Amino acid sequence: MNKKLSFDCIVIGGGLSGLTAALALSKIGLSVAIIDKTSLKMVKKNEGDQRTTAVSASGKKIFEALDVWDSLKEDAEPILDIVVSEKGKRGHLNFDHQTVGTEPMGHILDNIQLKNSLISSIRSQKNIQLFPFKSLNNFFPNTGAVTVDLNDGTSYEAALLVAADGRNSAGRRIAKIKDTNINYNQSSIVFTVSHEKPHKGTAYEQFTTGGPIAFLPMRGNQSSVVWSEDTEVVKSLMQLDDKDFAAAASYRLNDCLGEMAIIGQRKIFPLKLNYADTIIADRFAMVGDAAHGLHPIAGQGFNLGLRDIANLTEEISKARRLGLDIGSFETLRSYQATRRLDNFSLVAATDGLNRIFSNRNKIVRSIRSNGLDVINTIDPLKNLFMELAMGEVGSLPVLLKGKLP
Repeated sequence: MNKKLSFDCIVIGGGLSGLTAALALSKIGLSVAIIDKTSLKMVKKNEGDQRTTAVSASGKKIFEALDVWDSLKEDAEPILDIVVSEKGKRGHLNFDHQTVGTEPMGHILDNIQLKNSLISSIRSQKNIQLFPFKSLNNFFPNTGAVTVDLNDGTSYEAALLVAADGRNSAGRRIAKIKDTNINYNQSSIVFTVSHEKPHKGTAYEQFTTGGPIAFLPMRGNQSSVVWSEDTEVVKSLMQLDDKDFAAAASYRLNDCLGEMAIIGQRKIFPLKLNYADTIIADRFAMVGDAAHGLHPIAGQGFNLGLRDIANLTEEISKARRLGLDIGSFETLRSYQATRRLDNFSLVAATDGLNRIFSNRNKIVRSIRSNGLDVINTIDPLKNLFMELAMGEVGSLPVLLKGKLP
């Protein structure tokens, strides 16, 4: 019988969070396996996938520490300002990056470019192995390791199994970890537009009674758009041709970017909240959407996952320096303790914001519109919100400061 391949860590999921986690863990000297259903090969840009990711200022520092940022920075569009408003109301909130420093609040990255950069970096790491076209069937923790069984009959061993396999995490299900699920009965339409006027590095978020619409700046006179509405409304919007659809999107932004045209395809994504009761089990930890899938109202989902990865990497690094078992309960308990408040706070905040701004009650609409104006006049409060969005509040793990632990 062949001896099982053994690693320090096995990562389930080859998406953005899984690739980032694997790269970070390899950079601190761990041997890592990545398991994914796909080919795990670099993919070409095509009109079928127009998705982008907003990466906060601290997220950028992670990619700098992992030696990935140099391959991203040329096409990364900085977010210099954020304008938040409500359709049909005067109240607005304007965040200017210069009030808290000289660096952008974040950057907009093309998902495919980010994935390809991560895969390219991973291929240069001798201590990472890729296992494509495989999925998790089961896993069995014991005293010294966890045995991971895959769908093709192969088995591997590791000190720790990390699930980065998304909202419908097989790892979470197998670990029998309960999670809260809320269906918002909303969907997001994701697409890219070219527009007549320059965005000048400004991200716009306009709240409507059906949900928010966000315009995120891209290179040139282009923006990535996430338009959230009641699911039945989304079905009707998708029946519009590109010209009428672009006009409807522009109208919701008060035509401030001028005439628009759709680039590529429009994609629909149902909106739900999922939040795991715990993010650890015996020799098992979760990061990213496997642990918490958020409403896109604040554009913080991936950044929350990056903070998971930064904290997990730091706790494992500490354990190794002390000669401790990286998959032990003590190590994982420390990881969960560092993430509990941040994860819960952002889940609650995004859920609350969506409920408040989707409320059609006239009194609530008046209060929230006035609230935007009030916050806009209180600089310390505004600056705090900006620093939270940049991921630079509190005691930060060193990866969020641009260094390896």
